[in-house]
Amino acid sequence: MSFLQGKLSALVLCATAFVFCNPARAELVTNGGFETGDFTGWTQTGNTGFAGVQAPGPGPTVHGGNASAFFGPIGAVGGISQNLATTPGTLYRIDLFMLPDGGTPSAFSVTFGGITLTSLTDLPASSSFNEFTFLVTASLANTALGINFRDDPGFMFLDDVSVNPAAVPLPAALPPFASGGALLGFLGWRRKRKAIVTA
Repeated sequence: MSFLQGKLSALVLCATAFVFCNPARAELVTNGGFETGDFTGWTQTGNTGFAGVQAPGPGPTVHGGNASAFFGPIGAVGGISQNLATTPGTLYRIDLFMLPDGGTPSAFSVTFGGITLTSLTDLPASSSFNEFTFLVTASLANTALGINFRDDPGFMFLDDVSVNPAAVPLPAALPPFASGGALLGFLGWRRKRKAIVTA
């Protein structure tokens, strides 16, 4: 194998490692944007009063697409849940967008596999959707994602819920390896130049 072939092989190995460490997006949530116009894929839980899906098209109460879910349970918490096919030991990224109206009393919480990821009360009003992102490792092959609300005087809006395997960081040994490949390239260039000068 020539010196140049060896350098190219090293670069291919670096590129291959990068591809395997950054898996393609594999959405686990069904109807995360509520574009069906209803709660298809979801199960309503708790106090189901004053909850539904609207499809007004793009606007201030829709984060993406044409629809969003709204929740305004009075006196008790209500929300939605969905069972997801997960791989035990795998890290997942949960992402969702919620718009509070500042009403009190109010509450908002997110759970994954029975673990509470956030629990907030009396959120201030917002003029735009707030993004919530969580990284959590699944322990079961079937994991429930739950999103719960209470908003006695008004409504909170939910949109663009997604759960995907999180990209795995590159191994700590890889950056030095990649740097080594660059060094080999530089040494190869010097060797070639020296050969031309002395020829």
